[in-house]
Amino acid sequence: MESETVVLSFVFQAINCSHIINRAAVTRALFTSCSIASSQRFTSSTKRFSTIRSPSTMSRSTDWIPGLWLDTFNDLLYDDNELDYGDQWTLNFNYSQTDQVTKEERKKGWKVYCCRAFGDFKCASCSKTWPSARVVVLFRYRLRSDRGTVIMRPFGQACRSCKNNMFELPGFSDKEVEQALVRLFSKIRKNIYGEDDDDDGGSSASSNKVWTKPHEKTLCQACIMGICTQDND
Repeated sequence: MESETVVLSFVFQAINCSHIINRAAVTRALFTSCSIASSQRFTSSTKRFSTIRSPSTMSRSTDWIPGLWLDTFNDLLYDDNELDYGDQWTLNFNYSQTDQVTKEERKKGWKVYCCRAFGDFKCASCSKTWPSARVVVLFRYRLRSDRGTVIMRPFGQACRSCKNNMFELPGFSDKEVEQALVRLFSKIRKNIYGEDDDDDGGSSASSNKVWTKPHEKTLCQACIMGICTQDND
């Protein structure tokens, strides 16, 4: 009888050990499966991020991007406090405005600022690209009550190869956009708020460091319209 009890006890212990071993095996299998899945997700995520272009590769775009100007305008206005007078300023676009301001418009407070910037162009017909250090950007601005308005127009250039009188709009780097808007805010502080003008001129600071081919006035929309890039007070 005692030997039978020992045998039964041994059998139960073996069964319990088998359950423990099976549970451990299942746990290891689940852990291994989760680790593999996690590794696969990480690898997939890494591949997705590796295909995203860095800001430096996107900085020389030939695309005209109004959103870049709007975002930079708001960043300089509200984060850097370029116009720290408590007024609300907005940026809009008008692709037909000129540098001419009528007497009636002047009475309403409109002023004009025209500057040069470095930009890149791409022909929609032949896909040829070219840089230019003499891209003309025109701003109209005024302040009424506590609301300020800026209206911007970029001027285009035509392709030398196609000569089809189609003016392509320029693309700008982040740095060029920021520099142009900083100069604009300097003019606004001078002409609207009476501050001293610390601007160093109408041309882009970085444009002087970049070599481009001689400017062809017959291919420049602003030159054809007789718009000068000298500062307007």
